[in-house]
Amino acid sequence: MAAASRLVTLRMVGMMAAPILGPLADRYGRRRTMTVALLVFALGSLLLSGAGTLAVAALAFVFYGVAKSLYDPAVYAYLGDTVPYRERGRTIGIVELSWSGAWLLGVPASGFLIERFGWRAPWAILGVLGLCAAGLTHTYLPLARRPAERGRDVFSFAAVVGDWHKLLHRRPIVVLLLVSSLLTLANEIPFIVYGAWIETTFGLSFSALGVASIVVGLAEATAELGASAFTDRLGKRRSMLAGLAGLAVSLIVWPWLSGLGLVAALAGVAFAMLTFEFTIVSLLPLATELAPDMRASFFALVVTAFSISRILGAVAGGWLWRWENIALHAAVGTICALVAAFLLVWGMAEGNGRGQPGAGHKRRNVA
Repeated sequence: MAAASRLVTLRMVGMMAAPILGPLADRYGRRRTMTVALLVFALGSLLLSGAGTLAVAALAFVFYGVAKSLYDPAVYAYLGDTVPYRERGRTIGIVELSWSGAWLLGVPASGFLIERFGWRAPWAILGVLGLCAAGLTHTYLPLARRPAERGRDVFSFAAVVGDWHKLLHRRPIVVLLLVSSLLTLANEIPFIVYGAWIETTFGLSFSALGVASIVVGLAEATAELGASAFTDRLGKRRSMLAGLAGLAVSLIVWPWLSGLGLVAALAGVAFAMLTFEFTIVSLLPLATELAPDMRASFFALVVTAFSISRILGAVAGGWLWRWENIALHAAVGTICALVAAFLLVWGMAEGNGRGQPGAGHKRRNVA
């Protein structure tokens, strides 16, 4: 278990490269960057399938983090380039639904493969799927179209730092990064211990906790479907505020729900995850229009904010659990959600898609 935890930590280390690697999609194209990311993912999976030492497995997990650092900024920048703002909530909700679907299908499929063919089998399958996805992306994904820009074709650390400087001097961008961090903390601090809370309160077995995880996964999928249906209609900012309010309410009643029994507690957990995921999926399309000239660079900072906040939330949640009182975690999570909502009201306006290039802009194809 300790070795597995260290491997996951190494994946997070790889993801910390997002501020440097993410901007590659602004300079060399969304499709090209996504293809490279999928190849790195495939390489990591194939390394794991043949790993004979912990060092090789560690390298593979670093590759996973690097792949995600490349892929996430590129894919959301691509959606920002190609999908009208009024439809981005629906489109990003569908993309996010694919992550939940992969988890819900992948976990039982991995269990089946391990039971029949051994622990290496799922990694080998993932490697092959990664190669296929890279080929399909390179061959069939249409080119994104962006405004023509000067001086953005040469990649250097100095240029990346210059982009950070430009981005962090825009108030809406700073506000969104703070909101992203607080939202992640509001979720991570209570959820890092929800399994221990359910187990100690109701005496569940490890297999029963697996059922609780399925409930959480289904809540995520439901939220993504809901965001696909309603975020564009309600407005991205208004949807985020509704999600943050729902998250705050759902967290603050966790201690009370635990006194009503297991079903009520699981319902509270599911609703908290649903509102969190709904807020995330509403945040992403709003973020696509804050820096249309540097979409991938900005999303690289968003990915970094998420990653750092997850680490901080895990540490803080683990430290708070020394008192074994879920009310502490719920209270801290609620405060984070409410502060995020205040910042959103104070420092962010709803986008209108005008940042998207219009007919009067010079455009170019990028791979």
